[in-house]
Amino acid sequence: MASLSLRTHMGFTVFSVVLRFSTSLFRKRSFCPRHPQKELVFHLISIIEQKRATKISIIFASEAQKKCCMMITELRTFLVAAQLESFAATAEKVGLTQSAVSAQIKRLEMEFGYALFERTGRAVSLSKAGLIAVDRAAEIVTLFDRMRDIPRDNTISGTIKVGVISTAYSALLAPAMAEFLKIYADVLLSVSVDVSLALLQKLEAKELDMAIMVKPPFSLIPHMEWVPLVTQNYVMVMHESIEVQDWKSILNQHPFIRYDSRSFGGSSISSFLKMHSMTPHDITETEEISLILDMVSKNIGIAIIPSCQEINKYENIKCIDIPEFSQKREIGVMAFNSRRKISVGKFITFLSGQCS
Repeated sequence: MASLSLRTHMGFTVFSVVLRFSTSLFRKRSFCPRHPQKELVFHLISIIEQKRATKISIIFASEAQKKCCMMITELRTFLVAAQLESFAATAEKVGLTQSAVSAQIKRLEMEFGYALFERTGRAVSLSKAGLIAVDRAAEIVTLFDRMRDIPRDNTISGTIKVGVISTAYSALLAPAMAEFLKIYADVLLSVSVDVSLALLQKLEAKELDMAIMVKPPFSLIPHMEWVPLVTQNYVMVMHESIEVQDWKSILNQHPFIRYDSRSFGGSSISSFLKMHSMTPHDITETEEISLILDMVSKNIGIAIIPSCQEINKYENIKCIDIPEFSQKREIGVMAFNSRRKISVGKFITFLSGQCS
């Protein structure tokens, strides 16, 4: 009594046959059946006894697939032999017979076309070609083993180097980080806070994987991608003791704390004021919005800044809209759009979803 099923697994054709036998052990055998399309070599690879039924999985592998798998095994044997310089010691370490080790090394030498070892009686030592080949074999085996490190399903790990402007940290990054790490506990987020221009420079130097920053007023750098997160209006902020008037009158009457004109956001403010022929009395200039708000709260001057959550931290600061200032500040993520780590792509998508 037998049942037969056919499936495909990782490029191999797999037949699972369940036979009713009292026998619980089958010896490994090789077969060469005639396939309708081409001749395949298959091996009896596993036997699982389930009560009185024995399940036999038979894998049909092409010669190329079989050769690839054998080559990795032979390279591993070669590396051990190169280290021990003894086929007998190698056989004991890898669990093969000495003749099997010799056969594997011989197959490699036939494939490569040169001798890997110099043989003197029972002693062996690497040939000149073998000394070069051992390093390349180690690279190949290492790369093959790293194939297992590719994340499956939702499993991601590693370090994500994130740069962020100060105003986006508490409002955007921190809440997203808290939720992201609940899902992906094996990820480490390395965070550095800086101004937008500095973050862009670090990103170009590949010191960062991604930067949460103000959108630059110029075209994107090649191989970079921009993912928008939020937009902010520009508002005038002042001490609560200042009487609310037209924004132009307030600007003419009070010292001006300028949002650094060299920054991406500050340049927009400077262009706007120039367009309206406004020349305020500047007393200081900085890109740190937290510093600007601190000075405004001490009634040192007034300022025009993006509307951000930090303003709500000061009870003695009030702000007014500037209807003529239609341009907005856009905050988003800048990152390379090629050769990006899977974890970085996951976090950018997650962050974008949190902000939408």
